[in-house]
Amino acid sequence: MKTKRLWGSLLSLVLCGSLLAGCGTESSSSSAQEGSGSQKVDKVVFAMPSFNRIPDDISKVTAAINAITVPKIGVEVDFRLYGPADYAQKVNLALQSGEQMDVFTTLGQFTNYASKNQLYPLEELLPQYGKELTQILEKDFGPNLLEATTMDGHIYGVPVNKGMSLPTNIVYNADMLKESGLTADQMTSLDDLPAVFEAVKQKHPDVIPFGPVNVNPSDTNLVLALKGMHKIDFLSDTTGIGVVVGNDGKVQNFYDTDAFKQGTKMMRNWFEKGFLEKDAATTSISFSDTIASGRGFSFLGGYSGMEAAKALSAQTGKNLEMKRLVPYYFDTGAVNLVSWMVSSTTKVPEGSVKFLNMLYTDQQLINTILYGIEGEDYVKVDEHHVKFPDGMDASTVPYTAMLSTGIVGSESLQYQLEGVNWSDVELKLKENKETERSPYFGFIFDPSEVKTQMSAVTNVVNQFLPALVTGVLDPDATIPQFVKALNDAGASDIIASKQKQLDEWIAQQKK
Repeated sequence: MKTKRLWGSLLSLVLCGSLLAGCGTESSSSSAQEGSGSQKVDKVVFAMPSFNRIPDDISKVTAAINAITVPKIGVEVDFRLYGPADYAQKVNLALQSGEQMDVFTTLGQFTNYASKNQLYPLEELLPQYGKELTQILEKDFGPNLLEATTMDGHIYGVPVNKGMSLPTNIVYNADMLKESGLTADQMTSLDDLPAVFEAVKQKHPDVIPFGPVNVNPSDTNLVLALKGMHKIDFLSDTTGIGVVVGNDGKVQNFYDTDAFKQGTKMMRNWFEKGFLEKDAATTSISFSDTIASGRGFSFLGGYSGMEAAKALSAQTGKNLEMKRLVPYYFDTGAVNLVSWMVSSTTKVPEGSVKFLNMLYTDQQLINTILYGIEGEDYVKVDEHHVKFPDGMDASTVPYTAMLSTGIVGSESLQYQLEGVNWSDVELKLKENKETERSPYFGFIFDPSEVKTQMSAVTNVVNQFLPALVTGVLDPDATIPQFVKALNDAGASDIIASKQKQLDEWIAQQKK
């Protein structure tokens, strides 16, 4: 369940995320001599996952990458490409075995890598080799983004540079809404939805008005909505054990807050009125499949920009639209969920940071990694857009990692597929700067002192949470049992550890 929630978060972040890792030439050393002169060329292993089909041979794309990086920065890239299911295992195996692994991404595990001393501190290298990188982060997101990847005074990663503000939207079948005699203007908050669901249910008795998110069959995105509504900072972990509501600095159990109690009572009300399926907490059927079959009306989704419904319409074959209901709230975990890092074992730290710098700032490199070879894997349509060559698609071109757009490079420099409105990219970057940030943005919790308790409470959360966020269980009866089980598992130890670290962090900010 925890893995499902993590991938749900990533897929919300990228819509259909993916990362890149390559495969390249064998290497017995981390640097080589190349060219007619005596320029030293560092060999950097760059590992990235992809949700697209992974070709048997990516040597042509690797060669195209090196045609860019070797002349510009003296770095030869050993490009490794793995599927998302294999990525973390492949990276961890390399890190543990001593095999060369230089540049890789977190996949939501930033704190774990940092606590194991597996990351190279970047604060001394970035001013010399990453100037353009830090400039584009400030331009596209705003100042102090690297605070989200800073621990004990060391910068250990670079967050992905894309639309990271994920407001809660109601995604709905626009044809059903119209047939029910309603318009989107009648949906301005979560409180408006029951009347809409009732109208849809009367017009379409066999339709399920509301369901879980399209990537996790037992998650309604209630927690995402509550975080935005009540300005809740999860203090850089996803368990919910130890959050701050607003700005009072008091760490408390999210599941014992009034916000959680009221939210689950709302879901219980929806469930009892028949707006959700009876087996919503346990079903393995994605609600997007239910929508595609014509039996589902809507779900809550966290999406940046306003174009996500187009991709969801293509996925389901239905006319879907979306309406924003709840603003987003930036805490640290929202930003360092996907970050790029350099291994602490690297023998080429300067070369690795030079490559990272290009990964965020060089348009030709970014789009070669994402789309492959122009003319073979993609065709330029205009300045910002590309399409697949005639008669080909993502499954038949020799190479594409197009679903990695949300995880690799800077979105402002990426090509978009034909049909995507470029103004939506500009909107995402604008909202990066305008979305409210928690006063504790930059705080990262180190769980090393309470690892056993973290594991135990995670099991309890996985046991209780799905039935509460889908309304299947009565919160008045269930939440006291839930909180007791969390306390028995060591929740108070985690809260005390977080409070101590947060107090120290706050004091440090005032110096």
